[in-house]
Amino acid sequence: MRIFLAVLAAISFSIARAAEAQIKPSFFGMGVVDSADLPKVNYGVMSHPPLAWSAIEGTGRGVFDFTVMDQYVKAAPKDSHGIAQVDLVMGWTPGWAVAVKTHCATRNNGVEICTVPPDNMQDWTDFITALAAHYNGSNAPIVKLYEIWNEANTPSFWTSSVSVLVSMAKIAYPILKANGQSQVFTPSVAWSPSGTSWMAKYLASGGNQVADGVSFHGYPSKTGKGIKLPVPLPESAVSTNMAIQVMANDYRAVADANGMSGKPLITTEGGWGVKGVSDQDMQAAWIAQFEILLAGQATTDNLMFQTWYTWGHASSGTIETTQGQPTEAGLAYNQVMTWLVGTTPSPCKNNSNIWACSVGTNLVVWDASQTCSNGSCTTGPYNPPQGFATYVDLTGAVHAINGTIALGVKPILMKP
Repeated sequence: MRIFLAVLAAISFSIARAAEAQIKPSFFGMGVVDSADLPKVNYGVMSHPPLAWSAIEGTGRGVFDFTVMDQYVKAAPKDSHGIAQVDLVMGWTPGWAVAVKTHCATRNNGVEICTVPPDNMQDWTDFITALAAHYNGSNAPIVKLYEIWNEANTPSFWTSSVSVLVSMAKIAYPILKANGQSQVFTPSVAWSPSGTSWMAKYLASGGNQVADGVSFHGYPSKTGKGIKLPVPLPESAVSTNMAIQVMANDYRAVADANGMSGKPLITTEGGWGVKGVSDQDMQAAWIAQFEILLAGQATTDNLMFQTWYTWGHASSGTIETTQGQPTEAGLAYNQVMTWLVGTTPSPCKNNSNIWACSVGTNLVVWDASQTCSNGSCTTGPYNPPQGFATYVDLTGAVHAINGTIALGVKPILMKP
């Protein structure tokens, strides 16, 4: 009986510890761009389906078609109450709501989209009302997260003022919150141009009164035309935007300074970006480091979840093979998730290019001075601290520690 009670107490302690841990499955967001091609990796939050307003009411005033969006919401992970763990992002005012077409364009699906607010704000009110009424737990699952606009500091998505978006948030917030379950976050911002300054202005202009947290996009480096590829490692001080852990710290500081202390951050996009890394081994190293670094910031920065963008995209951060299976990077993502869920990691620290991240009694390490190319990876000698008996690599293979380790750019998890 005494043994039974001891075992029961141990189980209870483990459950309690897991409940208190910062890193839950819901910390791992995954961007999805095709409802017919859902991720074949583990994830806790579905992030960034098609932008909601133009996707649902794109063809005409009052013509609400939830068919496509429902496919995403119904496929998203659900919590114990059946609430869809999905982030729906508003954006792109439908063309029918704007008379002057200076800031409008027609997408490949034939829907006209605009980067300015509707001429009549009642159109926005009607859309938000219909959105909340549909995702009410009866017609369709309740949606956990709403994001007021996408990359509002970039002209591709918003060319009007900060104050107008604040006014739109003030309309949307009480309607979307009426179910008592959904959370409403600020518009997301990209680092450049001026992501932190835009967010500070938004919050200070009253946005902090109508947001349950702050949303940003976590791309450490610019990619695309004119940018030298491959991009630096996510923790690199020479990233063209900002090292990812510094970026999270900076948005935390902006939130705290503008009335959002105690409220969480989320990233609803992030990764190496458009064709940022092409070597398969470096992709595995990059995504593993990215996930581990942000997990280390989860407690200090109150980072609720972070998103990899994306599964199944032609160029931007794809971790899907042409056969529809996880790439080496996708498998590494899965492996890192097993290392982190149920833990409360500490922020990672750098000492002469050796990065070390405490994960409970375990330690994740990698050597940022090493690299991989064409199937071959360089390593350097690493002397583990005393007390570690084995390490796990990104394939899940377990190795005994007998003195010096040949450490490369791919993270390993050392265990006592």
